[in-house]
Amino acid sequence: MITYDTSPFLDRQLTLFKSHDALVFISLADDACADFYAFYPDEQVTRAQLPEMRYFQSYSAGEFVDWTQLKTAYLKGTSFQRDVWQAMREMKLSETLTYSELAVRAKHPTAIRAVASAVGKNPLTIINPCHRILPKSGGIGKFRYGSVIKQAILALDQQLILAK
Repeated sequence: MITYDTSPFLDRQLTLFKSHDALVFISLADDACADFYAFYPDEQVTRAQLPEMRYFQSYSAGEFVDWTQLKTAYLKGTSFQRDVWQAMREMKLSETLTYSELAVRAKHPTAIRAVASAVGKNPLTIINPCHRILPKSGGIGKFRYGSVIKQAILALDQQLILAK
């Protein structure tokens, strides 16, 4: 059984999904359950209060959070996708990468399009900071939850960097 909890986040809502003792999905969608089911149609969810939500509330309040303190797991994902997700997770707060730089970090330097696809399927947004993967051509690029929220999260990260 998957449990989930929702909280306000940057003028939107954030929903955490947890299996046993690990976060497995983070959604910024208006209909987070539909977002979850798009990834995992065979799972069942039930609402519960999740203590991990306090980390995201602190983060949205501009406080530094060590995401490595949170246990995470993947309900599915190829070894390639997991390489990409792990490479994102290891990024420093002050870092942004292009898709090609991320491909090198994930040890798949020639698979830039596949890396971009894996970024788009990242189930742990914010913890695996897909919002900090930017196109080489400039701009902020795409984000599953839209460019406005991507820009807001990037601004929040920048605020945290300056506060350190």
